[in-house]
Amino acid sequence: MKTKYEVIWIDDEWEKMDAFKEECEVIHQIYLHPFRTQKAGMDEFDKNPKKWDAIILDAKMYDESENEVPRLDGLRKAVQHINEKSLLRKVPYFISTGQPDLMENETFEQAFGTYYIKERDDGKLIQDIKNTASKSTRFQVKTFYFDAIEQLESFDAWCSEKILDILETMHFPEKNIDPLLYYNPLRQTLEYIFRKANKANIIPDEFIGKDKDDVNLNQCVQFLSGRNADWIGIRFGGVKDSVVPAHIKDMMFQVLNLGNINSHSRTLNDDELKKLVAYFKDNVCNSQYLIYSLALQICEIAVFMGKYIAANKDTNKNKKQCKTFGTVEKIEGNESICVIKSKRPGRESCICISAKYATSKGMIGKKVVVIEESPNTNIATKVEYPYFATNIESLEK
Repeated sequence: MKTKYEVIWIDDEWEKMDAFKEECEVIHQIYLHPFRTQKAGMDEFDKNPKKWDAIILDAKMYDESENEVPRLDGLRKAVQHINEKSLLRKVPYFISTGQPDLMENETFEQAFGTYYIKERDDGKLIQDIKNTASKSTRFQVKTFYFDAIEQLESFDAWCSEKILDILETMHFPEKNIDPLLYYNPLRQTLEYIFRKANKANIIPDEFIGKDKDDVNLNQCVQFLSGRNADWIGIRFGGVKDSVVPAHIKDMMFQVLNLGNINSHSRTLNDDELKKLVAYFKDNVCNSQYLIYSLALQICEIAVFMGKYIAANKDTNKNKKQCKTFGTVEKIEGNESICVIKSKRPGRESCICISAKYATSKGMIGKKVVVIEESPNTNIATKVEYPYFATNIESLEK
């Protein structure tokens, strides 16, 4: 079973301990995130306390600035800060020192508890981190769903933590969450998955918005599932092509439809929450069962899309799979060509096709997808219709 420990490491001389860092990461899957000051480490901890499995603290460290002299004050502040956060997430900390005056100091041990001597106790420190962190319910759930959580983390850390909240409650009910607060984050997780697909040119820019702040989720699902994205005039490939299989499409629509309130905000206002409560009161037997099932579906979607993105890294090739579709219409006063009218930005009425061919195939007035196109070289028509469809498929039977 794969596993991974995420550990904050505060030590003003961490750069000198490459061998220790490499052993932790390569052999034990303990990923150390180093900081030179107490403040920098705790600021990172505060961003997302639920992310961390452990914290390693040097005994004498810089407090807020590297211009200071390393002292015990930084350690005291860090320990106090970690303890204050324990109601949100109790994260174990481990003190490691190389200071000669502290190595056998009973007063120091009485004040701060068990500590480890650098180099001499590194093996014991590593094993104690693993043993202690592994008892955490959060860590256990991360291990159960390692592939999905790792993939979700690559899409958006906030979303992966929300999914972990749900899964942790599913396995350990005493943790307790309000399911109604998690439907919207599920929908937002889809958004971040689609943003990652957009960066790989699998989902075209037209679905994201001019300022990259408005993802058209419905049209993204239509596109990925091989359907016509009618609002935008783009589809993936030809008639039989799609990115996702039918079961992934169904899961996406399920998440999309049940998390449809306030999709671009991470919190619900009072009115939005009332609407959500009313809907589930009238239509859902047990919202916990439903939220658990949707979280598992998000995991499946994330793993599938992660593998697809990794297997399709050629962004130019991906871009070519984004095809224009539209309706074939006659052009008044021109019997040689027809126009393919589309809603795709920049291709609204730019593509023409041989009228003779369109008529012979019964495509007049029908929807078609342009599989291939080339610049229109006809002097008489190329200004108004700069592209000529060289390969099309009918989208209607």
